Amino acid sequence: MKKYTFALFIFCAIALTGCLNNDFMERYPLGNPTEETAFVTYDNFKAYAWGLYETLPTLGYGDTSTDDISYNQTRGSSESNWIRGLVTVPDKRDGTAWNYYGFIRRVNLMLGRIDASQMTEVEKAHWKSVGYFFRSYRYFSLLSAYGGVPWIDRVLSDNDTELINGPRASRDEIAKHILEDLQYAEQHINVNGDGENTINRAVVQAFMSRFCIFEGTWRRYHGLNDADIYLKECKRVSAEVMKSYPEICNNYDDLFCSLDLKDVPGVILYREFSNAENVVHAVSIGGTTGASYYNPTRDLVDSYLCSDGKTRWNSPLFQGDKDMYSEFSCRDHRLWLQVTPPFRVDRSASTDAWGNKWKFTDVAKDRSFIDSLNIRLGIGYGSGKERQKTLPFRQGYDGGILGAVPHFDFYLENQPWYKSAFGYNNWKYYCTYLSMGSQRNEETDMPLFRVEEVMLNYAEAMCELGEFDQSVADQTINKLRSRANVASMKVAEINAGFDPKRDLGDPSYPGDYAVDPLLWEVRRERRIELFSEGFRFDDLRRWKKCHYALKKKLGMYVKTSDFPAGTKVTIDGGGAEGYLEFHPVQTHTWPEYYYLNPIPRNERVLNPQLAQNPGWDDGVE
Repeated sequence: MKKYTFALFIFCAIALTGCLNNDFMERYPLGNPTEETAFVTYDNFKAYAWGLYETLPTLGYGDTSTDDISYNQTRGSSESNWIRGLVTVPDKRDGTAWNYYGFIRRVNLMLGRIDASQMTEVEKAHWKSVGYFFRSYRYFSLLSAYGGVPWIDRVLSDNDTELINGPRASRDEIAKHILEDLQYAEQHINVNGDGENTINRAVVQAFMSRFCIFEGTWRRYHGLNDADIYLKECKRVSAEVMKSYPEICNNYDDLFCSLDLKDVPGVILYREFSNAENVVHAVSIGGTTGASYYNPTRDLVDSYLCSDGKTRWNSPLFQGDKDMYSEFSCRDHRLWLQVTPPFRVDRSASTDAWGNKWKFTDVAKDRSFIDSLNIRLGIGYGSGKERQKTLPFRQGYDGGILGAVPHFDFYLENQPWYKSAFGYNNWKYYCTYLSMGSQRNEETDMPLFRVEEVMLNYAEAMCELGEFDQSVADQTINKLRSRANVASMKVAEINAGFDPKRDLGDPSYPGDYAVDPLLWEVRRERRIELFSEGFRFDDLRRWKKCHYALKKKLGMYVKTSDFPAGTKVTIDGGGAEGYLEFHPVQTHTWPEYYYLNPIPRNERVLNPQLAQNPGWDDGVE
């Protein structure tokens, strides 16, 4: 997508005004093109569709409304409103999922011109498929946020009063439309799309896998019918994708710290970034500055298995959590690649906070993860530069060496960046060579669909259908564990005592359920593999387990005696040693109605037929 994405934002105008900017006259008949002359040939539709790719997501740390991340900027008030119970009905659609109707109109404009074009029937079917993919992509966002919503499959005129002023379609109807459109697209889209890194059959199938596992499990855990229809379809399409992508990248970090994902095994679609095209991001350097407020939680760190495949609660390899070096030893290597490992170096030769002169200390453990990490990681795909993640950590724009991790926000040791209230930092998207002097012009690509997600969808669907066995584990979870230096899952060993911290249900929530031991392990694998990729909140919502996010979020184990006298160290329970805390415990329960978003107030004023989601009071009669 690099050669065309984002350069064509102007195509938005065609959806709003029905005419094109003169900058693009070389793509269309001369004169002043209308919708009729702009949508004629295959290349016309291809050019228009490039602008639709902008709806795909960008890099970010996210997941703050979950149990994975605590946003530790302002004590007691910087957590998300979902966690604090302060969500209110928005006045307007801006910044809400409802705003995706503008994008859907753009897609419908293209779809409405296909039949009258000069393309062949096969070409028409292909572009309908591309349009159905993009429309389904954003209708899924609406379905996830609101449940039933108005279904609009054409550009509306002033005469379409029944749709303009009509009620919401049911969730059943919207989900059925999405599934049918994607099934059509799967059968009719060009198998290879329109060239490298474009929407093709595998992309459609990967999205179907994502949509179907969401909808199938939402229906199962929210008491709706037809869950198995979606779970079985997830099973089918996921198996197809896994056949097409039988291998995964052998280095987890390459997926997030490579300049070019073109040749990375298992990557199905990715967002390209390039300084040459002026399409850049600042996620790596951002993680050393403001994003260092996104602190992984104690609960997340506890969830990584030990290298023998057992939990930290019952593995003989676990060395304890009273020291970060011990805590990170003999663990799933994804812990090292997602949460910055511990180290300490001697910076006495550096004259300021940004100096890069350092040497090893005389303490052996201080360099243990420096050596382990630097041996394990390579240089990534398409880089030809230095390693993606290196220790000691290079901090900020100038590449100064950080003296130690953990680097606490209450004890900065004269270095103001890459601090953490918990001692844990999220560095999943951090790249050493990009952060040094980047000035926010970073160009690591971002995977949008990768086979590992599809494998996890397949594993979960098979578990929900009662068909998960050792062969399924070997096709999915064990491939991921092998890359992370974790022993294979042995299905026969997963029993009620495998994880003593397994969720047995919470009596505070009527109808809450105990999670089956095998399903618990499948969900664990998903949590770890997809950490910080924006899945966790929707996973908790579809499983009806959002109360996980209300658990008190804690950090590392520390002792006040480890810091100079007078250092303000906030420990859970107020003792002299224990787990760090930042936000007070949430005393409310997760409201049932919080599983769906409120419809913007102004939309209900404009259309009184739009019923508000239950529980949300917007003052509109």
